[in-house]
Amino acid sequence: MPARRILLAEDEQTISKLIQKVLAAAGHDVVGVTSAAEAIERLAGNGWDLLLLDLNLDDGDGLPVIDAIARLGKHPPVVVMTGESDFEDGATAGPVAGVLRKPFDLDELERIVERYGASA
Repeated sequence: MPARRILLAEDEQTISKLIQKVLAAAGHDVVGVTSAAEAIERLAGNGWDLLLLDLNLDDGDGLPVIDAIARLGKHPPVVVMTGESDFEDGATAGPVAGVLRKPFDLDELERIVERYGASA
């Protein structure tokens, strides 16, 4: 699998560090942020292949990130990471490519990166 440049928006430090470690070991460049505001700021620059977005971040809901990047024009595919059972694939218009349900296993994470990161 080719290396991807991945933005990870996850405020749970244990989860964030584990995801970063696994994806870095697979050769990906992963940058972690903990807030929606920081994710939006980082996404304003180009070059991301994928956004892994937790719906519950330090500064609240992750949905404003989806709204913001939909307005940016060119944007990476977004995979929403959530434990909320009522969030559906396709529930949000725009850049949401898929949903990764928490808790997930690391093989599933790698499959998601391979599947959606490739479409960048």
